Amino acid sequence: MKKKQTLIIGSVVFFSLLAMIIPPPVYGENAGAAPVIKPVKVEKKPTLDGKLDEAVWQTKPISGYFPTFSPIFGEKLPFKTDVWFAYDNKHLYFAFRCHDPEPGKIKTSITARDTIREDDRIGVSLDAVGSRQTSYHFYVNPNGIQMDALNSSISGEDLSPDFVWYSSGRLTETGYEVEIRVPLKSIGFSSGTKVKMGILYFRHISRTGQEGCWPEMKPGWTVFNAHAAAMLENLKAPLKLELLPSLTYVSNQDRLTDTDWAPTEKSTDFSLGAKYGISSSVTMEMTYNPDFSQVESDALQIEVNQRYPLFYTEKRPFFMEGADLFKFHTIAFGYFPRAIHTRRIIDPLWGAKLTGSVKKFSFGVLSAGDENPGQEWGTDPENPNLGKDAFFSLARGKYNIGKDNHVGFLFSGRSFAEDYNYVMGLDLTYRLMKHGRLNASFLNSTSNNPITGEDSINGSNFNATYLYYTKKIGYGWAHEYIGSDFRMDIAFLRRTGLNHGWLWLGPYFYPKNISWLKCISPGIIYHYLKDSDTGLYDDDLHLGLQFYFKGGGYLETKVRLIREGWLAQTYNQTQYNFTGSVKVTKWLSLAAIVYCGDYINYYAAPAYVGTGVNAIAEIILQPNKNLNQVFSMSRYTLSLNGDYAFKQNLYYSKTTYQFNKYFFLRGILQYDTYQKRLLTDVLASFTLIPGTVLHVGYGGLSEKRRWLNDQWQYYEGPLVKIRRGFFLKLSYLWRL
Repeated sequence: MKKKQTLIIGSVVFFSLLAMIIPPPVYGENAGAAPVIKPVKVEKKPTLDGKLDEAVWQTKPISGYFPTFSPIFGEKLPFKTDVWFAYDNKHLYFAFRCHDPEPGKIKTSITARDTIREDDRIGVSLDAVGSRQTSYHFYVNPNGIQMDALNSSISGEDLSPDFVWYSSGRLTETGYEVEIRVPLKSIGFSSGTKVKMGILYFRHISRTGQEGCWPEMKPGWTVFNAHAAAMLENLKAPLKLELLPSLTYVSNQDRLTDTDWAPTEKSTDFSLGAKYGISSSVTMEMTYNPDFSQVESDALQIEVNQRYPLFYTEKRPFFMEGADLFKFHTIAFGYFPRAIHTRRIIDPLWGAKLTGSVKKFSFGVLSAGDENPGQEWGTDPENPNLGKDAFFSLARGKYNIGKDNHVGFLFSGRSFAEDYNYVMGLDLTYRLMKHGRLNASFLNSTSNNPITGEDSINGSNFNATYLYYTKKIGYGWAHEYIGSDFRMDIAFLRRTGLNHGWLWLGPYFYPKNISWLKCISPGIIYHYLKDSDTGLYDDDLHLGLQFYFKGGGYLETKVRLIREGWLAQTYNQTQYNFTGSVKVTKWLSLAAIVYCGDYINYYAAPAYVGTGVNAIAEIILQPNKNLNQVFSMSRYTLSLNGDYAFKQNLYYSKTTYQFNKYFFLRGILQYDTYQKRLLTDVLASFTLIPGTVLHVGYGGLSEKRRWLNDQWQYYEGPLVKIRRGFFLKLSYLWRL
């Protein structure tokens, strides 16, 4: 084992030294010099109609063939793009003319917000504060449908937040045109006579599968390294005051017998959110009784024979907005996926948040009261802390130290009755030359054990990742240490008491004589893990080959050689992985992931290695611009000598008809063959702007059951509806 540890440590040191020794390639004479943009200040607001006929759009644009960054760096988009930028005292304005010699092949749709990723589209990355830590991303397709995201230097894009902005687009004989209007009330920036913002423009061409941007983004960069500098004069942030009242009505009913239903449980909840701009770049938010705001149930997931709990995303607007600031580095593909996972605040009664930026310093403070731990458990046993709330608190700060680098701190706390957990930590992001990036973090927890009464239990956590990318090669390493006594109540933490890490190496080759094949990349990944409690070692060696095809198609084949410790035993496994996606036509896309080979049966006593399949297949149909149909199937099987220990299929169908950019109807069906249950969701949704919405929905849960001898016989008989519910949500955003 000492030889293995020496090999791991030596490999980490080798990769780090290699990154520092290899000189970065030079990309032209002005490499590293950010372009400067001086947008036009207008007196008259341009009409938002997708027609670029106003005088401001007749000025000289930024024009050219954008350099690509996906799937291949350094190519050129085949079609020309013209971009204009203007502003006044209330708004920022952008206009795009996207040339295309075959406009009939442009893929566009009238669909729900944030669902245009497969369409032709343009986009803007806006670092309004100029901190190189956070940017707003605004995307629009040729029909004017929006997709927006908050981008973080730590974790990249998050599509969860929605902002108030406006857009319009239209197809033309030479391509398409798009206009965007962003209210200054929707972004945070520092007022002044000279305001500097970071700006970058995107364009995605669906049928070629390419995405490019201006200025150019190099391998290993984030958008913050590529942003141009936009200089705006005499810009003052307007008063920012928002009120968001919301009314939610819910009725649920459960089946008691084959003929009788329980009385309907009805509830009407009122919630209120408020946001106030203390200054041009500092905002305070408060909320009372924030509703969950989900318009569909959490998607069913494979849950049999799972070693770790399943992850569900956050859906509540109060916790989603500004979430990028609270991102904290933990390693990818590790056992500590998220340091801040606000779904751990289960039933908040209230919440308060203060976020902002002052020059190079960004900060956020959040507090919330959670009613869930003090709710009734039932009559036996009775909750001894009935009526008490848990108190959560978060504090986060980041200081920019040049480019997209930062140092930061984090505090999280949770207290409930006699139980407490406090965590403090630091993190660092530092770019080692142009193409390499180091992320590191440290956390220390202080907790008690409410069962044993033990006090001041300390635990620690350390994370580090280094990644290096060029067009010809990529490599990296990561390591995490999670102490046995480490505890973080606001986190999503799968496992403690371990040292774990991985090494990765992947060169890229570009065939010149095969027109349909863009790139081939063989790769090797080695995972290692030592369990502190048992002393067992895990190994996972991935040997793979990736293919990138013309038109955006992708295929990966991989073999995994695994040695895994479970309940003081070590089990050897071999698995094969196939991952692929292809856009067959502009209205049909296919994707699949298949893992097959050896799997441990964790639930057996004793555990054993069987033969299994873990697969997902998806079909996306879009027969016209209004209708979207998604079919998917997930399958998990595990057998030994031909006898199934587990067999679970999940069937999923989502049908959406979008009448216009504001109103859609959607139906969802999900069937689980293991639990023998059918989940249905029907939704009618109208969204004028984010916050001003009307949702009307109906959901039902059916299971295979049979009523016999005055009791339910489960997993047999016909599908019986056992739960049904109706909800209505109405909210209105007041912007004063």
